Amino acid sequence: TLDTPVSEIVIEFTNPAEPAGDGFVVLDPSGAVRNPTVTTTDDTAFRLAFDTPLTGGTVGVRWSVRAGDAHPIEGSFSFTVTAAAPSSDVTADDEAGGATSEGAGGSSAGALDEFLRVDGAAPGEGTARVGRVLSITAVVLAIGGLAFAASALRGSRREVIAYLTAIRIVGAVLVVGALIEYVGVARLLDETWSSAWSRSAGAATLLRALAGIAIAVGLTVTVAPRRRPRSLSAAAPSTTLLDPGPTDEAHTAVRRWSPDRSSWVAFVGAGLAVISFWFDGHTVTKGFRPLHALANSIHVIAGSVWVAGVVSMAVLMWIRHRAGRPSDSVGLVVRFSSVATVSLGAVVVAGLVMAIAVLDSVDELTSTQWGQTLLLKTAAVGVAMAIGAYNHFRLRPALEADPTDVDLLRTARSALTSEAIILGFVVVVTAWLVAAAS
Repeated sequence: TLDTPVSEIVIEFTNPAEPAGDGFVVLDPSGAVRNPTVTTTDDTAFRLAFDTPLTGGTVGVRWSVRAGDAHPIEGSFSFTVTAAAPSSDVTADDEAGGATSEGAGGSSAGALDEFLRVDGAAPGEGTARVGRVLSITAVVLAIGGLAFAASALRGSRREVIAYLTAIRIVGAVLVVGALIEYVGVARLLDETWSSAWSRSAGAATLLRALAGIAIAVGLTVTVAPRRRPRSLSAAAPSTTLLDPGPTDEAHTAVRRWSPDRSSWVAFVGAGLAVISFWFDGHTVTKGFRPLHALANSIHVIAGSVWVAGVVSMAVLMWIRHRAGRPSDSVGLVVRFSSVATVSLGAVVVAGLVMAIAVLDSVDELTSTQWGQTLLLKTAAVGVAMAIGAYNHFRLRPALEADPTDVDLLRTARSALTSEAIILGFVVVVTAWLVAAAS
């Protein structure tokens, strides 16, 4: 409550912003919606000047801006001025600034409440969010899938080729998701489709689209020459796989993917997908940008390896179970276990660095929606880590000792499936956090 007329309102943000939508408007006590006569800014503070001071009752203020990562943020507040209103009406200068009459009887409590009500949805935000979930999910599965294929996947020729083909399909999904996200981002930025690429958020989505094209087109579906696999342990001898060759003869052989020079385009695409996150989300607006970008890259790569590896093992274990050769899955668990341990450590360290960069105080973990969502994601990751630890320290040694134990194999399938479902939830939450306001 102020006892003097108000001729200037200053709204300050913690990071650079720009007006969006209606920008800054007020509802004065007479019931008129007024735009500032003059608005000046230094990117973080906006000064709203009014030639005719605000007096004579409760004033509502509504603002709409766009952060540096293109995320729209809206809000409102009100205050009361006890100084009496002048007898004259709003001046011509204020009318030129955008005043519109709401009625001569003054603003009622209902009109003020309606004015202060903020619609959190912004044009294009829903489209961008759908595209972001698709594109980030595809990025995780593509990058992690490439790593899993190169490090842990061993199987029949048909199985390896089918897996690599699935990665190419994921690349195509990435293209679709990125283009949907681009359309939404263009609307959020109030740009045309032909110009949105010049903005940081638009460039990020196009980089992901190019990454998807490179993975879908550039990945060569080849397998290494057949060879007898190395024994995983004394108790887990070389696995026999039925792999019909050109002459339809069954033979004992394990195939693996051997990346050749023809696949360099796909790896370039994976690199573009990682780099795309340097240009959107909190990397653009929070913390020391090079350090945040580095932590973000490590987080994306390590998280992708972990998530896609778990999902791949769960799917392959079920496929092999239904094909009548469940013990063939033991090798996947053993080979991926060490990779998952390193990836998990990198995810935790990089995630902590990013959280410190984004959060201005520890209180924001509980006082903001972004912080609460981060806590939810962290809890889900903790559950997935617990399942992973059980797999690594209990199931893996037991399976190595007895790779044909039906009960152990059933438990492994259930544990991996549960972990995959939880990690899928984590990916969806991450897609929301990427561009959500903190």
